[in-house]
Amino acid sequence: MPDLSRRTALLALGGSALAGTLSVTGAPQAVAAPPAAPPNRTTTVYLVRHGRTWLNQAGRIQGWSDSPLTDAGVQTAANVGRNLAAEIGGFDAAYCADMTRHFQTASGILAAASSALTPIRVAGLREVAYGGWEGEKQSVAYPQLAAAGPLDTLAHIIDAFGASNPDTALPTETHAQVAARMNDALTAAATDRTLPRRFGGAVLAVSSGMSITCLLESLGAEVPAPLENGAVSVLSHARGTWTVRSVGDTRYAG
Repeated sequence: MPDLSRRTALLALGGSALAGTLSVTGAPQAVAAPPAAPPNRTTTVYLVRHGRTWLNQAGRIQGWSDSPLTDAGVQTAANVGRNLAAEIGGFDAAYCADMTRHFQTASGILAAASSALTPIRVAGLREVAYGGWEGEKQSVAYPQLAAAGPLDTLAHIIDAFGASNPDTALPTETHAQVAARMNDALTAAATDRTLPRRFGGAVLAVSSGMSITCLLESLGAEVPAPLENGAVSVLSHARGTWTVRSVGDTRYAG
């Protein structure tokens, strides 16, 4: 189990990343980062999109809003946990975004992997913030997004959410902001000197499709299609550098 200082530092890092993204007033408190891992160690992150949710099922936009997993989503998490554990043995640490769907998915993966870990919730792993579009039917929102700008890239789609935001009191984010907070959160996990090495430094991280794609694209990876629920992308971190090993692997979810 991670110690309290590690948990506190990671949660604070996620909160600081989001505060910086949204330009919240008031200076963030300084937080001591966890001690960095030796530079020659490699950490492997299994970055998973959460299972299918009620709002996914209803075709509604789901960013910082939340809903629980459907029965199919629960089964997907169990499948991922069982199949990943059969291949890699287990996990040395587990993190997830701070929403119900992410925690439920991560917990299901760990239970199926026969792991005693409890996932640590990190705000920096959240989905993109969609502002006033949160909870709206996709069929209603997307025609208005298309009128706000081109939708040929993920960055343009996210920009269109901001440009057409129907309630500016609810913030949106940019592709770069999401990628940066995702990178910060995962780098803190990967470079934590207290990370056990029973399974070679294997870290489970559960996030959402658009935010995972923002990160992968920022690292130079091509994401050819929207990530499916339960899709696994594998990244390694060594000597201060991220390497994307695979993108959107769905074979574990079946």
